[in-house]
Amino acid sequence: MSVQIRIMFFLIALFTMGGLAAGAVLMAQGHHGWLSALCYVVALMLAGVGFTLRRRFVKPLAVKDQS
Repeated sequence: MSVQIRIMFFLIALFTMGGLAAGAVLMAQGHHGWLSALCYVVALMLAGVGFTLRRRFVKPLAVKDQS
C-alpha cells in the first residue's frame, strides 16, 4: 500500500474510534441520548466507508502483486 492510503486508513480508524468513544461518554453521562446515537451512527458509517475503500484499494494491489 502507498503511504497516502495508509494515512487515509489511519485517519478513518482514528475518527471511528473517536466517534465510538464520544458516543460511549455521552451515554455514560446520561443525557444527550440523541447525540450519543448520532455519534454511534456516524462512527459505524465511517467504519463501513473504511472497509469499502479497503476493498477498492487493497484488493487490486494484491492482484497486481501476484502476476
